Amino acid sequence: MMTIKSLLIACTLLFVSFAYTEAAPAVDKAKARIILMKTNRALGVAHMTVKRTKKFTGKLGRAVKHARFAKKQYLAGNYDKSIYHSFYARKLATEVMKENNAKTGSDNIFSAEENTLMSSSPSDDDLTKEVNTDNPADIKDEDLMNGNLEVDVL
Repeated sequence: MMTIKSLLIACTLLFVSFAYTEAAPAVDKAKARIILMKTNRALGVAHMTVKRTKKFTGKLGRAVKHARFAKKQYLAGNYDKSIYHSFYARKLATEVMKENNAKTGSDNIFSAEENTLMSSSPSDDDLTKEVNTDNPADIKDEDLMNGNLEVDVL
């Protein structure tokens, strides 16, 4: 009798752990790095576009701020936070491209897996609050025109 009860409890715990894993997909270091690199390429194209058109809206600066915070979180091992800020940075970079009537590339498109990961992302407002708590200073688009965006993850 005790063995059946133990087996039943073990099966229940196993089922619950599988259900939890499906609800919140884990992000490992390698997956986070790929996501950040894809965002960085999209940001690079947006940067060059703004440099060429000189249309400064502030969105490029906000995107870079989120990408830098994503890099900081990645280096600290907070891979979930890093991808959420990276996704938001890429979304802003895509908006920059559209505002400048430029074509977006494949790096601006979210994959099915990325869309699944984004489903558990905090709201854009919550991400902005978090990044502003870390660094309240705004980044102006104009200040980014000379030099590196400092978002590379090696």
